[in-house]
Amino acid sequence: MLAADVNPVSFDVPNMFWGAIFFFALLLLMYTVCLPPVRKAMRQRDEQQQMDEEAAERAGYDAEQVRRDYDATLADARTEAARIVDQARDEAEAERQRKVSEVDAELSAARQQLMAELDTARAAALEGLKGDVAELASAAASRVVEKPLDAASNQSIVDDYVASATRR
Repeated sequence: MLAADVNPVSFDVPNMFWGAIFFFALLLLMYTVCLPPVRKAMRQRDEQQQMDEEAAERAGYDAEQVRRDYDATLADARTEAARIVDQARDEAEAERQRKVSEVDAELSAARQQLMAELDTARAAALEGLKGDVAELASAAASRVVEKPLDAASNQSIVDDYVASATRR
């Protein structure tokens, strides 16, 4: 038989028989030898993918927890900074009040001292004027009555008048 005489479409039972035996033998070989490692690799890949997803979820949760901790720490730091600023402000206000009180006390003492000096100077001026007023009043009265009057004898009247004028 020549190669040109063979019909590719014709059914040859012995070839089909051996073809079927080899097909099922290869199929059995695939299911028993080749397929289990492939299934194992696929299962491992699925497990690894699931573990990676779980690890990503944990990492996301951990990142969120770290962010919340960071925000809480930042809020605590801001609260502490505000407390320190308020405390410093209160201390500065207390110091300012203390200094204002000291200055007020110094001014009050200086004012009292000046008032005492003024009262002393006014009393000295009035004492000095009493004699002059008595002399002037006696001189004016002597011209009015056209009689000489003694300033020493009328000194008590002038002193009473000057004292009543300073009380007003």
